[in-house]
Amino acid sequence: MTTLTPEQIQGTISFHGHHCPGLTIGLRAAEFCLREIGSAKDEDVVAIVENDMCAVDAVQFLTGCTFGKGNFIFRDYGKAAFSFFRRSDDKRVRVILNPNLCADLRTQMENLPRGSEEAKALRQQMIDRLMEADLEDVFLVSVPEEPLPAMARLHKTIACDRCGEGTMETRLTQVGTRRLCVECAKKSADE
Repeated sequence: MTTLTPEQIQGTISFHGHHCPGLTIGLRAAEFCLREIGSAKDEDVVAIVENDMCAVDAVQFLTGCTFGKGNFIFRDYGKAAFSFFRRSDDKRVRVILNPNLCADLRTQMENLPRGSEEAKALRQQMIDRLMEADLEDVFLVSVPEEPLPAMARLHKTIACDRCGEGTMETRLTQVGTRRLCVECAKKSADE
């Protein structure tokens, strides 16, 4: 059963815009982080998410890890997996959704029209099951093998030699004698 407060849950739903099974996975992943690692007062806690589904909004909202602080990292692996690190003592944990927890409900939903009453009922059953299960039943837990991510670095902003827009120095590409942003470098290659 979740230990998140109704205010935390409602705040996350408001931030995301709706409640769905994906957001619920993120609620529980964030809950695991809060329990085992803590929240990001600044950059001490780092989250690495392996998907771009609804769940990541819950992770950002509840843990305080954000792209802007450089302690929220996206890896496009398509997995409902979340790694959390605490810099102060190198504590780390990786959780990935237990594929068996809602497998029966996902199978039932496969051939239903999206938005049908039956599909809505099954989605609600998924949400309920995810929220009521113990965290150790929701996720398979391991220790991430990758090293602790480096602290966010600040880089100079330099104008692209083609469009003139300020671009992070590390994102400029040398094309001939010009330093180009990603978009202009691509356009230059297409010409």
